[in-house]
Amino acid sequence: MAQTNNEQNQIDPSKIAIARRAFMLASALFLVGCGTKKVASTLPSPIWPGAKQHVLDETVIILPEPTMTLGAISRGNWAKGQLIPRHMNRMLPVRYITIHHDGMNAFTSTAKSSAASRLETIRKSHLRRDGGRWGDIGYHFAIDPAGRLWQARPLTWQGAHVRAKNEGNIGVVVLGNYERQSVNRAQLAAVSSTLQSLMKKYKLPMSKVRTHQEWAATACPGRSLQQAMVGIRGRKQI
Repeated sequence: MAQTNNEQNQIDPSKIAIARRAFMLASALFLVGCGTKKVASTLPSPIWPGAKQHVLDETVIILPEPTMTLGAISRGNWAKGQLIPRHMNRMLPVRYITIHHDGMNAFTSTAKSSAASRLETIRKSHLRRDGGRWGDIGYHFAIDPAGRLWQARPLTWQGAHVRAKNEGNIGVVVLGNYERQSVNRAQLAAVSSTLQSLMKKYKLPMSKVRTHQEWAATACPGRSLQQAMVGIRGRKQI
């Protein structure tokens, strides 16, 4: 028996549910970054509240390499776009270092290409924040699961990684979600050596090294990395 017109026009409810889940998953990619306890993908806003909305503009502007890279892999090896200086502030004298995780899905790949791709995903997400008012990825350095150190936002520019506390604050993100996975030895060694170099360069005591959740109500950098940082600081020297 042939179907009626009404029967032919009906849409399977299960297909609607699948489409809705796919849409929600795609939308989540626009919100990657350190998360609050309530919304795991929320990113902090930059320190300039009330700034005018800008149309995203990735005009190519070549800037000199910063003098302090710690031997990190250059951003030129992963970033697919240039900085937008008009959306950033110049870095002030360094007073703090803050440790983060990226708060996305668990990440254990040791492939260099995987880390580069993840950094680019974060950069693009950050550029979409607050109506396109971010000038680059918010962190200054990143550490991948293999313990490699990557240059992110150059240190000549103030970061965007802790709400209202970005002035003179270097942001270091460990790639992965340390609410869902454990930090490994290679990463801990890289965190320790990076902190040692930055503390020596800027003459900072261990008391000026913090985690994101010590600034604000957030789960970042995750339970595993937070515990590791408490242990590092408990040794009083790296």
